[in-house]
Amino acid sequence: MVEEITKLESPIDVMMLIHKALRAHSTRAETLAAQLEEGGDLQAFKEAFEFWGKALLYHATAEDKYMTAPLTNCQPARDNEAEHAELARQAGELQTFMEKGDAAGLTESVKTAMIASEGEQHKELAAKLEDVEKVLKKEIGETRVIGRTRRHLFRKVMDLRVTEYDHFENEEAFVCSLVRERMNEQEQLDITKHLLIDEEAEDPRWIIDWVARELSPTERVLLSDLEKRFGGIPTKAA
Repeated sequence: MVEEITKLESPIDVMMLIHKALRAHSTRAETLAAQLEEGGDLQAFKEAFEFWGKALLYHATAEDKYMTAPLTNCQPARDNEAEHAELARQAGELQTFMEKGDAAGLTESVKTAMIASEGEQHKELAAKLEDVEKVLKKEIGETRVIGRTRRHLFRKVMDLRVTEYDHFENEEAFVCSLVRERMNEQEQLDITKHLLIDEEAEDPRWIIDWVARELSPTERVLLSDLEKRFGGIPTKAA
């Protein structure tokens, strides 16, 4: 069980609340991916994954722009941005994998068997494989997932979640401490507002409201109190 957060020493400690929400959601997505191996609900997984990707992408983009970009001459900040790029790459690969439908599992298994081989014959086999994929995708459809694809899908989800967890640990240990040292309270509150309020969205509160739903009653009070503090602070121009 994840330990409850009972106090925020600085505004930037909101990262712990956001990370807790993201961990909870990604763990559910991984559970849904695991359940697909026994049949499961593909639509439920797709919805969970799509929201996971949306929230993770917004979080990483806001951090890069408002939290680490001002930390000049700071290698931990640059490393943090590089980890965001890796998370985006893995999420993108997973999305591409899902879009292939039932053909995805066949593609990976056959290409793995061919990986050590070279020559024109193998290129021709690869081309024929793509033709088979197209037939499978058309005839079987994209709402069913064969066992091979389920296993590959679960592995990719698990890899993404592990990368996410490792990144959050590094971020909380190194980057947040630098923000506390280099930025005053108002600057931190400004970052916090950008992390929790998406001013370009139709519903600007979609992040903060979602985070609140993932927290305990005590943690929701911390989040609400923090919102009251940054509520009147105008966000900086992009």
